[in-house]
Amino acid sequence: MSQPSKVLSAAHPVLDPRTLGRPVHLLAAFADKFGADLSDLLRLGLNRRYGTQFTVGRVLMVHAPAAIAPRWNVYGSATGRIGVALERSLVLRVLHCRYGLRDGEGTDPASAPMTATEERLAQKLGLQLALVLAVRIREGLSALVSASAHSASDDIAWRAETTDAVGAWTLQVRIDEPQVGLCSELQFSLDSTWMDLLLGQLAAARSVPRSDLRKEQTQPFAQCLRVRLVARLLHRRMALGEVLDLRPGDIIPVSFQAADVLVKDSRLFTATVAEHKGGLWLTAFNDTL
Repeated sequence: MSQPSKVLSAAHPVLDPRTLGRPVHLLAAFADKFGADLSDLLRLGLNRRYGTQFTVGRVLMVHAPAAIAPRWNVYGSATGRIGVALERSLVLRVLHCRYGLRDGEGTDPASAPMTATEERLAQKLGLQLALVLAVRIREGLSALVSASAHSASDDIAWRAETTDAVGAWTLQVRIDEPQVGLCSELQFSLDSTWMDLLLGQLAAARSVPRSDLRKEQTQPFAQCLRVRLVARLLHRRMALGEVLDLRPGDIIPVSFQAADVLVKDSRLFTATVAEHKGGLWLTAFNDTL
């Protein structure tokens, strides 16, 4: 293949006929929603409990196997199977926080064998993440009533470890903690049942008539437009000597007449300053144009 052909194929990927007619274009929005759910989970969970500063980076849904076959923790329910793969650096970071180890203590993760405690922690973390993903799949692009709620029909539990993904779709999430130099990746694998459920939820959201969406989203113009107004009550010129002679308790006589109403630095209106029940109010607005 010539170089121009390679460039064209990369810029214009070939469509997968298995995805035709399905709302795969909404998977990016779904990934963003799940990333926000995961951010809330980390902020209210690990970050609050251990003082970590985990943040969620990019979130991608790809229709391809992982580049490097990770070790999957597979969680099953009545609906189907979800595979969760956590990089060992993330698991060890949480493990060290749980047992009060400082960063850098312990052995090198690349050379140290995995302990039973580490395996149990990886399974527990994976279960929490699988539950959050299951909730997001069932809700589609809708807002969650509770980030920790999940359907009672999904009795998700750990089943096995495997090196094979449970499905063709992989959800990739980057987890960062720059303060300790952590850059880790989470991967989620959905079997065909969960993927069909997800695409069905996205298709249902897409099938809502546009007129109904506009009706729900339309608000009065006064509620849609938010402008910050600044009132400049008075402007008084004083000689430098008068300013330097001012002492605490001195009174500067002023009289309120017309005040300027500004948006940023542009004068939009003039208004009259009035007193009402001990407060100053603006009234009688006049357009300056």
